[in-house]
Amino acid sequence: MLDLDSVAMAVSGLRAWLCSGGCQSPNGAFVAWLDSATGRRAYDYPEITGYALTFLAGMATLTAADRATGHRAGDWLVERLRSGNLAARDGWDNNAVYLFDLGMIATGLLTYGRRTRSAEYVESGRELARYLAEEVAADGSFCAVARTGPSSARDSWSTRGVPHLAKLSQALLLADDAATPAPLIEEVKRAQLPDGRILTHPEQDEVMLHPHLYAAEGLWVWGSAVGDLEALECARRAVEWVWTLQLDEGGLPRSDAEDSPEQCDVTAQAVRLSLVVGRRSTAVDRAVARLIELARSPGDGLGMPYRTDGDSEGDHLNTWVSLFSAQALALAVPGARPIAWTELV
Repeated sequence: MLDLDSVAMAVSGLRAWLCSGGCQSPNGAFVAWLDSATGRRAYDYPEITGYALTFLAGMATLTAADRATGHRAGDWLVERLRSGNLAARDGWDNNAVYLFDLGMIATGLLTYGRRTRSAEYVESGRELARYLAEEVAADGSFCAVARTGPSSARDSWSTRGVPHLAKLSQALLLADDAATPAPLIEEVKRAQLPDGRILTHPEQDEVMLHPHLYAAEGLWVWGSAVGDLEALECARRAVEWVWTLQLDEGGLPRSDAEDSPEQCDVTAQAVRLSLVVGRRSTAVDRAVARLIELARSPGDGLGMPYRTDGDSEGDHLNTWVSLFSAQALALAVPGARPIAWTELV
């Protein structure tokens, strides 16, 4: 039996850390993770800063402190964009421009800007969405890395895959552009296999669950926004397949490969999507309990680890996992307010 008091306490703890500034740099950027042993913050992460703005925009109430956290993050992103810096991370992967990351930034600026009535954030988000629309299918095929920017040296789902780009529909729809994502969504529908899997790399059979769920989230966003029942059904089948891989501990693995390690962002994504499509189950409740079990205190609230297998990030409290988990666990509270497609982190 799931302890609902523990769920509510975990939600409160995660929100407290995320809104406290503990995972922000002095310049306002949200970082990838915090070393729980030393307190050292990792690199500034533009994509995750966008996620944080979307998270704040979806909160029922925003205190003055919450708004200060959000405005520091929004100001940092706007200044970065104005300088022409679109790199996924400074000094990493040849400063390649990842379109997915820009989509999450645009979504954050648009949602938080509208929530706080900041015309500057909204216009920056719209401008970024226009750039995405030009880049995502510039030569008639979909790409994950901007063609007009530096090339990536990586061969990964994030540089070669297409399905995860379905989540770009959120930013484009927020910018009143339904024409650009429509063919992308159809491409992802066609890529889904009969059992629900969505292949995440064009040359690999192994399915990475993190981008698989990004694809499913994009299908849900699109379906919810425009009333595409086929897209909603594809999202449901995608998340139901994921639960066939649930680990004994209750969490979910990195991929569908044998002996794949537990990865907490995947668990949070699966819980959240299952709840938004109305598929609560014993498996989902086991995963909720696992997330609560793994939450740790950095001294101010709660944060989530990325992996649990003792890898190099085992002592890190991960910002995006904490964002996903806060939203997922909030949905697990009985009577919780459903989230809109605009609010999905």
